[in-house]
Amino acid sequence: MKLCFITKNKFYTNKNYFVCKGFLWPKPDEILGFKFEEIGKTIEKLIFIGFKTNEKFDGYFYDKGIEDGIFVIGPNFREEKRYILDRLINIFLTLKEIWKNRKILKDIDLVFAPFFEYVVFEFLLLKLICKKAKFIVYITADYPELNYKKNRNLLLKIILLLSLKITQLLSNENWILSEFLMKKYKTNRSFLIRLSSISENDISNFKSLNTKIITLIFIGRLAEEKNPHLPILITAKLKKKRYNVLLNLIGDGPLKIKIERLIENIRIKENVKIWGWLKNQYEIFKILRNSDFLLFTSKPGEGLGLVILEAMSQGLPVIATKCGGAEEVIEDGINGYLVDYSNDENIVNVFVEKIELLIKNPEIYEKISKNNIEKAKEWTIERFSKIQKKRVIELIKI
Repeated sequence: MKLCFITKNKFYTNKNYFVCKGFLWPKPDEILGFKFEEIGKTIEKLIFIGFKTNEKFDGYFYDKGIEDGIFVIGPNFREEKRYILDRLINIFLTLKEIWKNRKILKDIDLVFAPFFEYVVFEFLLLKLICKKAKFIVYITADYPELNYKKNRNLLLKIILLLSLKITQLLSNENWILSEFLMKKYKTNRSFLIRLSSISENDISNFKSLNTKIITLIFIGRLAEEKNPHLPILITAKLKKKRYNVLLNLIGDGPLKIKIERLIENIRIKENVKIWGWLKNQYEIFKILRNSDFLLFTSKPGEGLGLVILEAMSQGLPVIATKCGGAEEVIEDGINGYLVDYSNDENIVNVFVEKIELLIKNPEIYEKISKNNIEKAKEWTIERFSKIQKKRVIELIKI
């Protein structure tokens, strides 16, 4: 099988290995259900379309390279300060690189891409180049809605919706992450294909609440759609109520400086530990295990939120805004709590109310922790990888 995977990631590659800015797939040792050890065997060729760099950087290391059939196609990344113009330039440069490398691409069996705004243009060009290839688009979030909430540009939302629809029409299959997204974007070639970032070996035991210090955790990109300021405000309110509280803040992004200023301004620096971006998933599991509550504060439009599964696997109760896919994993009062999305003050008040409820009722905390461990067993990567791999093989055979 010869596979082309489209991504916005940055890559460095040489003969024996490549480095990627972010995870290609939720587990670092596989992609679409195929283990990386299968590259050179089941997967004869694996092409990544993204952004290239000639300098090695600190990212995820993969011990496969050009000699194993790994290729990276794409330009150097151009910083997108002007939302539309810089994106259009990056799209043009990417298409130029795809065309330059059309000989490498022409015998591809499968083109796969999670949806983002570049994909429709890349699919159109690859349809001309990869004559025998099957195409899959994976809808993992309500991308048009999230971008609209960020930019408040109705025309941009319409363009993104149109791009998504064209991409779906160009695809042989549409994979959709959650039922929430299925209701909005289902076509007659759509399949509900779940994703997970926890393996059977990651699942821990249930836990009891440490009442001496209440440890909260937020994991996510420090960007508007994740509302990273809300965990700060929740921590501040709990401190004001005289709880001994600590917030583990894991992530990086465009709002990092703003978040650091907020922590300074409301004087809770000693109550927040900023970890930044962590590439070691086992380190994240360790921090999760030493925390008591996961705060999931995203705006509506989230496909699922894999960090919810990671927290559940360590027995943490999850308190989450009603943002889409979270409702498909969390049963309110059974394995966590769901909070109506409204204004910041109301969200903060309800989050604090739920945390206090479990502080005062440790037996309920323990019951929710046990329920989460059982729930996590239903959402493992082993289970979903088999489904992904089977769909890919069946599609190529067709």
